[in-house]
Amino acid sequence: MKEKGLYYYLEKIPPWHVDKFNLNKIMDVVYQRILSNFMRHFQAADCRIVVDDYGVGENLRRYLRSLENAGADVEIIPQADERYLEVRVASLIAKREREKIIEAIGKNDEFRIEGCNIGSGNAGDKETINWLKNWKKTGKPWPWFVKQSYKTVREIDGRLTEVEKIDPPLREDILSEDFIKEFEVGRYSITTLSIICPSCGERSKAALVTLDEDQTNGRCINCKKPIKDINFTLRYHCGALLPDSNIITGGFLGKDLEKSKFFEGFTILLHPIVKKECDTRGGKKEFGRLAEFASIGRIRLEEIPKAGGLEELIRLERDEKIIEDALKYNAILITGDKTMKASAQAKDLFCLHVN
Repeated sequence: MKEKGLYYYLEKIPPWHVDKFNLNKIMDVVYQRILSNFMRHFQAADCRIVVDDYGVGENLRRYLRSLENAGADVEIIPQADERYLEVRVASLIAKREREKIIEAIGKNDEFRIEGCNIGSGNAGDKETINWLKNWKKTGKPWPWFVKQSYKTVREIDGRLTEVEKIDPPLREDILSEDFIKEFEVGRYSITTLSIICPSCGERSKAALVTLDEDQTNGRCINCKKPIKDINFTLRYHCGALLPDSNIITGGFLGKDLEKSKFFEGFTILLHPIVKKECDTRGGKKEFGRLAEFASIGRIRLEEIPKAGGLEELIRLERDEKIIEDALKYNAILITGDKTMKASAQAKDLFCLHVN
């Protein structure tokens, strides 16, 4: 953007997803969501879209063809960073982000081993290999950031068989038909999202979230039965989460990320009203925990700009403003307040209700 500089958006795929799943479908879904959000602000004819070809699937190719028909310059080629500056820049940004995460992990006492350093994290780095071998000697399980499917780690483990990966559990069967139809043609909007319960068949603009003995579960708002893989599906199809003040002061997200990891990988949007209301001991503690998880790449934190006049907002206006910004940023609202949930649903905003 010539007037405002470079704008970029980051998505992270956690190491255990890399270990377990074929990633192409995840990348197809996430790229389409990012492009759909981007195209809300720009005309296709003004854009060049370059995809470094990883094995792009038919759904994403169909969407890219529609953008090309609308006037966009679309390129899908292998090793695109050798020909296009924007792809090279994206690669550098990704490398910088990864280095920041590795640096934060290296400073964490939990992962320090006397006499060796975690190094760069690259498989060819002698320091990293030395750290991996020494960690193995401790007898502890591999930390969350170690990609156990990689040949270097498998050799240290003595696992000689090839890794068999499965398709990711992106459950389109639990997503409303109108959401999927709109998503497939590049019109991503949180207002079309509903969940279909596979147990009772109820269609709802909300799901229930419960913390049961250190395990977070997503449940049908009607029959209360668990909906398998709802967090995985929402994380990649939607990605953004806006917590209400009661979620922050209750420490709900921090508790989950420490144990259950239901909300791993989401972008957490911090609203200025929520930040002001949570300027308390409990709120500050939770913000600190979320910042730590963000520094090591477990979540992404993003602040919504302050609009001014927050002190004068009455309760109703306060709720309306948070809901308005959740809609603006295509974010799922997470709240423990039934009144807030009802107001959100009245505006066609999908929300998670914590019980």
